[in-house]
Amino acid sequence: MTRHLSSLHFMQTFSGKLEKALNNLSLAQYPPDAVRSMRKFASSEVAALLDVSEAYIRQVSLKDQGPQPEITQNGRRLYSLEQVLELRMYLAERGRKKWMNPRRIQGEDCQIIAVTNFKGGSSKTATTIHLGHYLALKGYRVLAVDLDPQASLTSLQGALPDFDYREGDTLYSAIQFDDPVPTESIVHRTHMVGFDVICAGLELTEFETSVALEMRKTGGTGFLLRVAQALEQIVDRYDVILLDCAPSLNFLTLSSLTASTGVLIPVPAHMLDVDSTGKFLELAASYMQILDEVGTSAQWDFAKFLITKFEPNDHPQANMQALMRQVFGEDLLLNMVIKSTAVADALTWKQSLYEVQRTRFSAPKTYDRAMESINAANAEIEALLWKAWGREQ
Repeated sequence: MTRHLSSLHFMQTFSGKLEKALNNLSLAQYPPDAVRSMRKFASSEVAALLDVSEAYIRQVSLKDQGPQPEITQNGRRLYSLEQVLELRMYLAERGRKKWMNPRRIQGEDCQIIAVTNFKGGSSKTATTIHLGHYLALKGYRVLAVDLDPQASLTSLQGALPDFDYREGDTLYSAIQFDDPVPTESIVHRTHMVGFDVICAGLELTEFETSVALEMRKTGGTGFLLRVAQALEQIVDRYDVILLDCAPSLNFLTLSSLTASTGVLIPVPAHMLDVDSTGKFLELAASYMQILDEVGTSAQWDFAKFLITKFEPNDHPQANMQALMRQVFGEDLLLNMVIKSTAVADALTWKQSLYEVQRTRFSAPKTYDRAMESINAANAEIEALLWKAWGREQ
């Protein structure tokens, strides 16, 4: 029997059609000549970010101290994110509150956190972007590194000026074995002050082939250090580096885990996701044993599980959550990220919840619940950073 459908024709046809359609959609959202900007923050939001009272923020403004906000016709005071950071540094200089400036000091190492799991759809990218934006809003210097060839984190940045993965503008260019580029040359500044990215593209898959060839030549495990060596070039510029790993335990993920000081494993409270996580841990353990035997084991400050996409009223999920708490104990974060249409909507707009105005949602309470959930989880992760730095909580 002769089959009539050409696999090559099918793949080429629909990859081209889909790429064109998505590019058109992206251009409609962010035209090439558009400058993506961060929304402004009301004085109540600024007070929450700085952990001071709104009355104090107003008092500082009335005394003509620090950056002066935009005052709307109805008397609202609005600050740009740059002004929020300026105000933070202004108050920090005056000793208003310890750690008003949360950036690491001498003796505190940059925290490199790998966000990883075996299974797609576990919210690795959503976790990474929301944690990164949360920390940037809090005043930390953050770099997010997209290690997934599918480049979801990269896509969330919209139209980045001068970025083209086809021209080698991804992490692969800095970790390739022959003529790697300086890591600084592939870092992109985003519209959010304090939040930079290293983008991804299909060429990241070439790392797997190049490692296999390199191991055939040398027989060594030097590939495990490639990510660490690339990040070491820029580590002094950041307080936290987030690694958004691909949903597979490949050479690139192993190199990322070796470079990390902490690991975050997002897991939805579903049987298939938890089962997949178990297989991920089993396979990772076998690899880590091999690394221990050759003397290149990874040592972390922390490794935690995070329940994502949680629906409190779903009884099977509640039962699975109870099982996870029994198994993982204190290594499972107390706070869970709930499943929310607000998050799904924001990601469709290529934004995190921190970027979207509350008024854009038809059901603001849905936004409030999602934000409360995400803030609680991110604050718990921030506390892990402080503990690793030896700071008083």
